[in-house]
Amino acid sequence: MKYFLILAACLISNAASALPTFFVGEAMQITKSDLQPITQFYKRENGVDKYAEVAYEVEFPIYGTYGLTEIDVELTGNIYSAWYSSNFGMKVAVFCNNTIVANDTSYGVRYEHASYLVKPQIHVDSYPIPDGCESIKIRMEKQGNLSRMYFTNIMDIDVRLYITNKF
Repeated sequence: MKYFLILAACLISNAASALPTFFVGEAMQITKSDLQPITQFYKRENGVDKYAEVAYEVEFPIYGTYGLTEIDVELTGNIYSAWYSSNFGMKVAVFCNNTIVANDTSYGVRYEHASYLVKPQIHVDSYPIPDGCESIKIRMEKQGNLSRMYFTNIMDIDVRLYITNKF
C-alpha cells in the first residue's frame, strides 16, 4: 500500500508538470502547431461541407502575477501565408482573464511575385491587473469576407510573447 501511494503521488506530480505554464518574466514562442484553428462553414461542394479557418487561438495559465497591480506585454513575430494568398489581414489580440489587453491589425501583401508577411506588433506598458491575471489568451483573426478567409492559406505562425512587471 505504501508503494501504491508513492506511485500515485509520482503520477499526479508528473501529470501536473505536463500542463502548459507561463511565468511572468519569461518569453514564450508560439507557433501554428500551438494554436487551435477556429473554423466556420463556407460552402457545400459535391455533398462535402467546406470550412474556412477564420481564426487561431491559444489560452494558457499564467503564474507569478500574485500581488502585481500591472504588467507589461509585448508580442512580436511573423505570420506567413502561401505565396498565392498573400493579400490578407490579420488581427492579433492578447487577453488577460478574457479581458482584452491590446490588439494589432497587420496586412500581408503580394507585390511583383513576392509575398510580404504579416508582422504583428503589440507593446503595452503598465496594463492594470487589479484582480491579477490567471490566464492569457492569444487570438489571431483573419480579416475580410468569408471567401477571402477560405482562400487565404496560413502556412506558419511564429510569434514571441513576453510578459513582465516593473520592480
